Amino acid sequence: MDLYTRLARPTLFRVPADTAHRLALAALRWPRLWEVLGSGPDHDPRLGLELHGLRLANPIGLAPGFDKDCDVLASLQHLGFGYLAPGAILRDVRPGNPLPRMGRLPAQGALLNCMGLPSKGREHSIRNLRRLERRRVPIFAEVHGVTPEEILENVAAIQPYAEALEVGLECPNTRDTDRTKQVATAIELVHVLARARQRPTFVKVPYFFRSEQRDRLPDLLDACIEAGLEGVVASAARRQQTDQLSIGYGQITGKPIFQDTLALVGELAAHAAGRLTIVAAGGVSTGRDAYAMLRAGASLVEILTAFVYRGWAAPALINRELLGVLQAEGVESVQALVERRDRASTGRGPFTPLPT
Repeated sequence: MDLYTRLARPTLFRVPADTAHRLALAALRWPRLWEVLGSGPDHDPRLGLELHGLRLANPIGLAPGFDKDCDVLASLQHLGFGYLAPGAILRDVRPGNPLPRMGRLPAQGALLNCMGLPSKGREHSIRNLRRLERRRVPIFAEVHGVTPEEILENVAAIQPYAEALEVGLECPNTRDTDRTKQVATAIELVHVLARARQRPTFVKVPYFFRSEQRDRLPDLLDACIEAGLEGVVASAARRQQTDQLSIGYGQITGKPIFQDTLALVGELAAHAAGRLTIVAAGGVSTGRDAYAMLRAGASLVEILTAFVYRGWAAPALINRELLGVLQAEGVESVQALVERRDRASTGRGPFTPLPT
């Protein structure tokens, strides 16, 4: 049992999840400390891969939501991730939802959140990205906005300071009754985004495209392919009622959504047939889980809940476990697995509803 599991996690789990998050960020304000404690990215060549001109030491990234404002990237880059995705970065300072807006379900290995897009503002994040002079891993900045115009404005402002972008297409102020209009807007935004971007860009599949407007999901993928975007981010995070959060509900992440994310990745891969890079972002907590996502169609795998439950060693542990699975399965490398899988893609598969 490692130091985090034995000492740090029991201490952090005695305080509210929001407080624990603030304490973790405070501890990560000391890059020199984490240069010593961290493992650094695992440079075993079997884990490395090259995508869209970017070289990654391994396919495991830190998902958006932990370091929303690029405050502790200098420390996070020492922990063994192949890349980091800070954000969501927004133009203006936003308070987000009232506290509590984070919760835990330890028996399920899950987290709950209703963050409400809190942000210190785009300029704060840009200052931090500028200060990150020595980059050990690529930065995939997540950009969001409350309107399509703000999303595009943020893309233009942030992309000079990141190696790649993840872009949220879902505007949080849209009412459920406006979903049909927002679907059309999201598809149009894909084409405008493709013309504006100067970095590899991955769009996040909005919740409504895999729920009430699921029949339009192939249209979104086709728009991304036609526009020439590099890929999509797939997560099956779903809404759950809970009295742990201030607004009475939030998204559940972690182990309970693993199977749904795996199914979504497989369906996206079947339709894209190697024409889009898929990032799996939901439910992965072990190297075996990561391998399953890679086999299903993902090329990159993001974790966040596993980072909370397994601690600062999580990326190194998952990469080590992934190496063991590759060896056991007779697969020479992550790059070989991805390339062989994509060559074997033969066409589009049907979309079926995910279990609820």
